[in-house]
Amino acid sequence: MTGRIRGSLNEPDSKESRLTKGDLLGGIAASAVALPQSMGLGVALFLSMGFDASAGALAGLVGAAALSLFSGLTGATTGMISAPNGPVTTLLSVTLVTLGAQGMQGDAMLLALVAIMFLTGLLQFLLGITGGGQLIKFIPYPVVAGLVSGIGVLMIMSQLQALSGEEMKALGAGWMAVPAVTALVTLGASVLVPRIAPSFPPIIAGLVAGVAVFHLAMIVAPAPAPESWLVGAIPSFDTIPLDIDASQLFSLPWHVILVSALTLSVLASVDCLLTAVVADDKTGARHNADRELAAQGIGQAVAGLLGGIGGGGTKASTLVAIKTGGRRWAAVVSALIFILLILFLRPAGNALPISALAAVIIYVGIDLVEWNILHWLRKSTTRLDGVVALMVIVTTLAFNLIAGVVVGVVGAVLLFVRRQVIAPIIHERVTGKERHSLCYRTEKERRLLDEHGDRIVYIELRGNLFFGTVDRLFAELIPDLNQPVWMILNMRRVQSMDMSGLNLFKQMIKRLDAHGGQMLYSNVRRSGVMERKMHKLLRWLEPEAELPKVKTFKSTDAALEFAENELLTRLGCAPASTAQRVELEQSEIFQHLRPKTRAAIKAVMRPLSLRRKQIVYAYEEFGDALYFILQGEVEIRLPTRVYHYKRLAKLGPGSFFGEDAFLEPAARTSTAFVTRDAELLMLDRECIESLEEKVQREVRWPVLNEVAHSLARQLRWTQLELRRLERW
Repeated sequence: MTGRIRGSLNEPDSKESRLTKGDLLGGIAASAVALPQSMGLGVALFLSMGFDASAGALAGLVGAAALSLFSGLTGATTGMISAPNGPVTTLLSVTLVTLGAQGMQGDAMLLALVAIMFLTGLLQFLLGITGGGQLIKFIPYPVVAGLVSGIGVLMIMSQLQALSGEEMKALGAGWMAVPAVTALVTLGASVLVPRIAPSFPPIIAGLVAGVAVFHLAMIVAPAPAPESWLVGAIPSFDTIPLDIDASQLFSLPWHVILVSALTLSVLASVDCLLTAVVADDKTGARHNADRELAAQGIGQAVAGLLGGIGGGGTKASTLVAIKTGGRRWAAVVSALIFILLILFLRPAGNALPISALAAVIIYVGIDLVEWNILHWLRKSTTRLDGVVALMVIVTTLAFNLIAGVVVGVVGAVLLFVRRQVIAPIIHERVTGKERHSLCYRTEKERRLLDEHGDRIVYIELRGNLFFGTVDRLFAELIPDLNQPVWMILNMRRVQSMDMSGLNLFKQMIKRLDAHGGQMLYSNVRRSGVMERKMHKLLRWLEPEAELPKVKTFKSTDAALEFAENELLTRLGCAPASTAQRVELEQSEIFQHLRPKTRAAIKAVMRPLSLRRKQIVYAYEEFGDALYFILQGEVEIRLPTRVYHYKRLAKLGPGSFFGEDAFLEPAARTSTAFVTRDAELLMLDRECIESLEEKVQREVRWPVLNEVAHSLARQLRWTQLELRRLERW
């Protein structure tokens, strides 16, 4: 279709859907990086279970093939390669060692591994199809960093036994050091070679160097290398025990397996999505988190049923694949290569020293450690995050990964609560002298409000009102609660409130009423225990109690207007009702003119009678007239959307509007909307020009003077509003 947008997230470009040369090269390069890591992790896991290293190498390859195949077929993350990785394998190892300590071994241990992997895959799949990919993002990063770092340390510690060289003890300490030397050469090459040739994968460089040094040492050794030093020929695929005895399933410790699978599914999902973000950064694409998790879940389950081990996205092989040109089909190409290795290159395991693979695992473990935690601990702003991460690491090393997760989540929750407690609750506190309502006031009313405006206290709250913050809020408001004031609490920025916050409001209302004041609420949201009518909520909290009168308003301006009206009434200057009529002679502009002059100007003004909901003038409509309200009410509104507006002023009898266009005819910058049936008088330039020159001179000064004062007040209000909004 002509003009069709390319690059849609749902319908990728047809060129990106085809297998390219970059996919082939990327898949091959990624396989070369993932191969030693997958085999090494499989060997480490199976050795901890008491099985042959070759069986572990096969399990690692099976897991890599299954994960990359299903993830690649969905195309949920462009360029990402999946294979066994450190976090998943380490957690599996801890669980299986725990089961071994309980007496489980042999086929029962393999069956437990199958059950864990299948349930992990099922849970991941459910996370994907239910939108759980978004929930994973709520796990605090310090917890993830601490957990991954603890896993890295465990990986390093788990490989030290493979470097002991006890099997050559009879030939002397020198030959016992061969595994350790092989590991050091592997690590050294992994670190140094990429500095000389940045495009060369570090794991491949280290593995080649380590294998070479090992076999050179064995050429001059007085005895052949022990079988335990080598992976050995990888078993054929048909040797994998696929038959599951249903009777044995009931004897498994399901409480351990279920907890392990749940923890593993969350850990694998987090690690996978972190790798997906890395891939997105390099390719410029956007991964589909839910589809990726569903595909990974299928891969985990299939890998488990085939006797393999699980994993997820691997950052090193993913980056290599992308740098080599791999995109849509790189993961599938990588999976096919793993399958070919399983079928045709099984004897290659005879040449692979376990110590070199152990060094690869140590290198991956070092890379997993989040060294930035040390930087967090030095900075006061991030020190507590560093402490949480450190707690997770220590707990993981001292106990297990599951305990580390629990400690991390609890620590993150406490950290969140602390930040909420110390966060300021009062965002703004001003009095009626500093902030007025948008309602029109006469000169006398404005003077009284300026003199006695401190009897109106406006407070804007923010954050969460709960047991950790209400006491501090009460202490900060006590000076105002002990005075006869109208206290307005703006609740717009309050995110939530618990029963402690509601009980605090009850105490505040009673205290304020005892001192002759009144509590007013505005912008109360419907969330948690909050609702729009605060007095109803307070009655529900304590039905039998005698509570003072509480008023709730939809807007702050309405609350300010109510408080001002109450204050003016107390001061003996009750505002005029909109039903009252204020003749032109009583307005502030014309009350000082001679009767003859007032009569002359009134004779040329045009009367208007408008019903409620009619418009005097609309936004962007050309105008040059000034309007005087004799009776009724008009609001000045600034349209923001089709059915939304910002109220700029509320005008009653005796007021006027339309000043800017009267001074300089132009398009209107607002809409004048009638909210109560109104009687108006219109004064435009044509009216002024029709007057005698003498009358014009007499009228011009009072009109311009009042218009200028009005515009000055509007400008001052606008500046205060901009300043208030800028604080957010």
